[in-house]
Amino acid sequence: MTTANEQPTDNAPSLPIDAARATLPAPKLPLKSPQFEHPLMLQQTSVWSRAILWGLMATATIAVLWANFSKIEEAIPVQGKLEPQGAVKDVQVPVSGVVKAVYVQDGQRVKKGDRLLSLDQTSPQAQLNSLAQVRIALLQENQFYEAQMQGKTVALSGLKIQPQFLSLTKSRAAIVAENDLFRTQLDGLPQESLTSGQQERLQSNQAELNSRAIAAGLDTEQLRRQFSQTQVKLRGLRKTLALNQKILTDMKPVAESGAISQVQYLKQQQEVTTSQSEVDQLIEEQARLEAAIAQSQVKVQNTLQVDRKDNTAQLAHNDQKIAEIDSQLTKAIVENNKKISEIDSQITQSQQTLKYSQLNAPVSGTVFELKAHASGFVASPAEPILKIVPDDSLIAKVSITNHDIGFVKAGMAVDVRIDSFPFNEFGDVKGTIVWIGSDVLPPTQIQPSYTFPAKIRLERQSLIADGREVRLQSGMSLSANVKIRNRTIMSIFTDQFTKTAESMKSVR
Repeated sequence: MTTANEQPTDNAPSLPIDAARATLPAPKLPLKSPQFEHPLMLQQTSVWSRAILWGLMATATIAVLWANFSKIEEAIPVQGKLEPQGAVKDVQVPVSGVVKAVYVQDGQRVKKGDRLLSLDQTSPQAQLNSLAQVRIALLQENQFYEAQMQGKTVALSGLKIQPQFLSLTKSRAAIVAENDLFRTQLDGLPQESLTSGQQERLQSNQAELNSRAIAAGLDTEQLRRQFSQTQVKLRGLRKTLALNQKILTDMKPVAESGAISQVQYLKQQQEVTTSQSEVDQLIEEQARLEAAIAQSQVKVQNTLQVDRKDNTAQLAHNDQKIAEIDSQLTKAIVENNKKISEIDSQITQSQQTLKYSQLNAPVSGTVFELKAHASGFVASPAEPILKIVPDDSLIAKVSITNHDIGFVKAGMAVDVRIDSFPFNEFGDVKGTIVWIGSDVLPPTQIQPSYTFPAKIRLERQSLIADGREVRLQSGMSLSANVKIRNRTIMSIFTDQFTKTAESMKSVR
């Protein structure tokens, strides 16, 4: 029998046998059994095995976490070529002319502002001077019409005005003077601004109006005097009526007692009735006179209103005549403005003929389809004399397959690689999708599948390698990677499992 502090002997049972025994069900023994009183022998497991186990578990946990949270870019490869962003520039001569000299050839590269050709121009100075004189005359005529419509006085010296319009302007001035007279009379304005003839006419009209107003006022005064007399009579009769009524009231008990005769009582009653009738007549007369006075006052006002109404109607009629004359003058101004516009166009053409004797390149690029190869060619503004393919503002036009178009949207970032320049040496050009076609293109020999066209705007128009800049050219083929989204690494593995599971559903 050994103790817990003693080392095991050589004849101790081996670990595999102990492990096998441990798997067997232990017999149920009482806790006070002598077997439990023997000391136990324990052996500690190896430290390295536990470290390896924990290390594997930690590595697996970190790998799973990294796969769930770490993201990578998912890109779609596309192909295409570089094209000018704008249309090919058509170069036209501004005016017709004969080519004097040509300074470029087909395929030659030019910069903006370079001289392309020159035109042999004859001097149109005489025509230009003639057009300028006609234009000045029309402008002066319009200024005369506008001044007349504004009531200003303009001297006619040196002006050639048509007789019909000259007559209209004179009529307008006379009507305006008459309107000034009417407005002065209506509004009571000062007469200093009127001419002597207008002042005499105004005074005559005012005197006539005053006489009519005075006559109407006299009638009103006479009616007022009659009204006052009627009021005096009415007050007297009302007193008489009251007295007779009192006497009749006092006589009634006396007559009933027989102290006076019935005839006297009836006579007094007749007096009361007569007095009442006279009072009623005077009341009616008073009412009639009041109405007559009011009517007379209205007549005085009407006298003034009628004159004002007549003046207002005449003023409105004159305003209508002025509007008609102004309408005709305005039509004349419009016609003159049309002529001036036509003359301006001719003057501009003449000035361009004098100015644009030399044609320069509007943009930098390459010349092609040059029509004038020598002097003597007749150039027309209706047709381009040459074309220039712009060097700048190239875009990448690519084709996206029908399988990948669902993830591509405008605004996505793109890495563009030019096939002519190795990526390891020249790198790529960053870009952004700016347009995606709305309709699919049918398959072709170059593109055997259905594709959608798209355009990519480039951030740079050149590549840099070893400190030197290489400009991009139209027509270069390219391949690009469209960055559609960021996805976790774990999603890649889950997609594989999902595809496998889906494929198993179709297995028979």
